[in-house]
Amino acid sequence: MTTKNERTLTFNPATTIQQTLSTLSGLGQIIDKVKPAKRKTQNTVTRKSTLTASSKSDPKSQITPGFKVQQSIPEYSSSPQYSTGNQTSDVTKSGQVSDPVSSSSHTLVQGYQPGTVSESDTIIKMERSKKYNVKIPLEWRNSVKCSVSSICETANGELLITDYFNNRVKLLNQTYKVVAYCDLPGRPFSICSIDSSLVAVTLRNREVHFIRVTNDQLVKDKILKLKHYCYGIAHHKGNLYITDSGALYCYTVDGRLVSEMYEETSGGITVKTCAVSPDGERIYVAKWISNQLVTLSRDGTVISTFTDPALDWGDLGVLSVLHVTDSGQVLVCGIGSHKIIQVDRDGRQRLAEVVTKKDGVHNPTSVYYRKHTGSLIVGMYNNYDLLVFEAQ
Repeated sequence: MTTKNERTLTFNPATTIQQTLSTLSGLGQIIDKVKPAKRKTQNTVTRKSTLTASSKSDPKSQITPGFKVQQSIPEYSSSPQYSTGNQTSDVTKSGQVSDPVSSSSHTLVQGYQPGTVSESDTIIKMERSKKYNVKIPLEWRNSVKCSVSSICETANGELLITDYFNNRVKLLNQTYKVVAYCDLPGRPFSICSIDSSLVAVTLRNREVHFIRVTNDQLVKDKILKLKHYCYGIAHHKGNLYITDSGALYCYTVDGRLVSEMYEETSGGITVKTCAVSPDGERIYVAKWISNQLVTLSRDGTVISTFTDPALDWGDLGVLSVLHVTDSGQVLVCGIGSHKIIQVDRDGRQRLAEVVTKKDGVHNPTSVYYRKHTGSLIVGMYNNYDLLVFEAQ
């Protein structure tokens, strides 16, 4: 009889593979050549595959139950009239792509390298704008101005803003009127959506406040108390990305520390704002002082560091100047340059100036794009007006 020997196979992976792959933007290029019809020119479309990387984990923090507070605002007519205007932005300047989806590889604009033809790099083009005042009645006699430090939208479509100087979160209706607000015990720096009705707000007192939208009312849900300052915040599938001015941390929604993803060792107040792509593969960090945008992979590996004259955050510091749309487009406010620019997915180059000072933008501190309405919302420093642009 033939003897059957037992065999065991063991695979020992090379530990450098994941680190090497995470630094790449693709595995190569696939050229798809379509045979042209008679008397028509041949088109070549270049596509690039993308990579994924896994994340790490670690330990802890505290949750304290919050108290329920809500204040609704009745109808009032003492607010000033909203002003309107018709401005069109120049978004097809030299070195930028007017439409990277429809452009062939033979007609790429100078400065743009062939890469992923994806929705994330489609240029956002805006035109008509309107102003909407977000002051509430008790603020009319208040000498303190408003600064909209952050904007977000729940999965149900409720729009919320943080009023930095008045220590409030405000709920807006579909006509951008404030219908409810919630007072906070400190300056609200950044806000992000958690689920269909829950949002999280960072306060400079080392707390993250969770607020739920219920029947056009704002109800405090819970409070996370962390061991470091809380500035920027972003959420993706149960992970909270929070900055403390010098580092970027990943937490679970219940406050457990997963990992420290990125640290700026140059010292000072540097890492203050963050945003995450819809697929969770890219995390963006705004570095104050150096006026740079840093793009990280899912595991915290630095993909790129981007510098541009438009990234002038001046003496005002970085508020929530970053936003990634539902389609993955990266928008960055230039507070001192009075511009909002669009950057490519990997944070390597500017794609367009979306809106500028000539469109009425002055010291923009926050930006948000509502895909279902095609509207771009801009919050500004020391200003009660929201600028809302309509898509071309």
